[in-house]
Amino acid sequence: MEGEGEYKAEKGLIRVSLKATEGEIESIIISGDFFLYPEDKLWALEQSLLGCRLNRETLLNRIRDFYKKHWISSPGVKPEDFVTAILKASKSE
Repeated sequence: MEGEGEYKAEKGLIRVSLKATEGEIESIIISGDFFLYPEDKLWALEQSLLGCRLNRETLLNRIRDFYKKHWISSPGVKPEDFVTAILKASKSE
């Protein structure tokens, strides 16, 4: 399954393009007009989501853990916003 989705967070638009097999993320590209610091961690976030189940709770836990591990700051964009965009791309929401 391949899909694209977007979600307008408080301070930016998140776009997601993904490919999933058997309910797991095989490839994902996250883009948009939001800020994420440190800036070079967006690719690492995408990599951390590979193999993740397309389930709201599982995705949210994975992204929250990533934020803590890498000291991520994204003003006006929360981990929940990324989850919503990912699920829209997967047509699961």
